[in-house]
Amino acid sequence: MVSSEVERIRRLIDGLRRDRRAHPYHGRREYSGLANEVAVACHELIGTEPTAVPALLQRAVERVTATLMYMDDSAGIVGDNLRGLMAVHAHACAVAAPDSKRLAAWLVKLRLDGPGWPDFELRDYTDALGDRGRREIARLLADRAEAVGPGQHGWDEFGIRILREQLAETSGDVDEYVAVLAESLHSATQYLKIVEVLVTADRHADAERWAARGLGQRGIPEDVARLRDTYVDLLLGRGATAEAMDLRRKVFDQYPTRRNYADLRRTASALEQWGELRDTMIERLHGAVAEQSGYVDELIAVLLDEDDLDQAWQVACAHPDSLHESRWHQLIELRRPDRPIEVIAPLQRLIENRLANDRDKYRYDRAIKLLRQLRGAYRAARKPDDFDADKAELRDAHKRKTSLIAKLDRAGF
Repeated sequence: MVSSEVERIRRLIDGLRRDRRAHPYHGRREYSGLANEVAVACHELIGTEPTAVPALLQRAVERVTATLMYMDDSAGIVGDNLRGLMAVHAHACAVAAPDSKRLAAWLVKLRLDGPGWPDFELRDYTDALGDRGRREIARLLADRAEAVGPGQHGWDEFGIRILREQLAETSGDVDEYVAVLAESLHSATQYLKIVEVLVTADRHADAERWAARGLGQRGIPEDVARLRDTYVDLLLGRGATAEAMDLRRKVFDQYPTRRNYADLRRTASALEQWGELRDTMIERLHGAVAEQSGYVDELIAVLLDEDDLDQAWQVACAHPDSLHESRWHQLIELRRPDRPIEVIAPLQRLIENRLANDRDKYRYDRAIKLLRQLRGAYRAARKPDDFDADKAELRDAHKRKTSLIAKLDRAGF
C-alpha cells in the first residue's frame, strides 16, 4: 500500500511536467521552488520509506531534464535544482539500492540519450551498482559502441568515453583506469587525470613520466597549470631541484605572464633562490613589453604583487593606451592618497574616452562619476580653481550634447 506521503510527492512531481508551448521566460522561479520542494521531501522520505525514493527521483529528474529543453535557464537556477535532485537520488540509492541492472540502464540512458544534462559521476553510485550493475553498464556501452561504429564522432562517442572512464575509476584497479584514460589523450586534462590517480596510488615515478609526456599538451589553462605544478612537485619530491627550476624558468621565459612569474617565485622561494632571480625576471618582463605591448598589464600586475607601486605607475604612464580601464581605476585608487596631482591627467583621459564611446549608453553617467573623482583629486592637490577651468572646458567642448549638459547641471557641474 502506497503511503499518503509518497502520493503527495508524486503529485508534486506531476507538477514538474511543463507544457513546451509555455513561454520560456515564464514561471521559472515557481518551477525552481517546486523542484526544490520535491528534493527536500524525497530527502526526508529516505528516513522512513527509503525504497520508494529512487523511483520517485528518477521520475522527477526526467521531468526537469525535459523542461530545461524549453525553459530559459541562463541564470542556472533550475540547473542547480536538477543537480540537487541527482545528489539526493545518489544518496537514496546508497541507502536503499534499487535493482542494480535497472539503475545501470537508467544511468546509461541518461548520459547517452539525454540532451547533455544532468551531469553525474558513477563513483556516487558505486555501492548501489555493485559488480552486477557495473557489468551491465559495460555490456550496454559495448552494445552502443558497436552500433555507433569506429571512427564516428558525436555525442554517443563522447558519452561512451566518459562512462567508460568513470566505470574504470570505480573498479579500484589503477592500471585499468589509466589504460582507459590513455585511449583518448586529447588534452592536458586527460594527462592530469592519469597523473592524479597515480599520485594518489603513491606511484610517483609513473606519475612523473605521465606528467612529463603531458607538458606540451594544450587544454584548459587551469588544467595545464595544475599538470605543470604537479610535475614540479614530483621533481622536488625526489630532489630534482635543478630540473624543477629549469622548467619554471623556461615556461616564464616563453610566456612571461603574472601567473608564470608567481609560479617561478613560489618554487624559487621554497628553494631559497628567489633573491638572486627577482630582478632578472622583472627585467625579462620589461623586455617582453618592449617587444609586445600586450604584456604591459602583466608587468604592472607583477609590480603590484611586489608592492612596487612607483614602478607600476611609471610603466602605466609610459603605455597609457595599452591598459584596460579597470587597471587604470585600480592604479588611480592606489596612487591618489599620496600623489593626487599625478592622477589628474589619467582621469581626464578616462573621462574623454568614456564620452567618446558611443556604444555605451551609460557613458554620461560614468563620465560624471569620473568627474567627481577628478574634482576630489584637484581638491586633494589644493588646486580647486584648476578643476573649475577643466569643468568649463569640458562643458564647452561638449555643448552640443544636450543630454550630457543636463546631467552635468543636475550633478552640480
